[in-house]
Amino acid sequence: MSTEFIMASAIITSAKHGAYVAIGLYLVMVLVVSLSPQSQQTVEPPIHVAHPGIQFEHRAQQALADQADLAGVGGV
Repeated sequence: MSTEFIMASAIITSAKHGAYVAIGLYLVMVLVVSLSPQSQQTVEPPIHVAHPGIQFEHRAQQALADQADLAGVGGV
């Protein structure tokens, strides 16, 4: 056998191994990506807090009611 043939054979063998590794990595990546949404769990916080905008709206309404009470419009 000539040296060129041995070199070409080694390159082809190396390319085959590289292709197999690339295909294997691709399959692992696809498997991980496809299974990751199924493994996610929704975690419920121990305390339910209202949306900050709702809290702000409630505080603004409370401030208006307090101002009305101070002005004597409270209906009492």
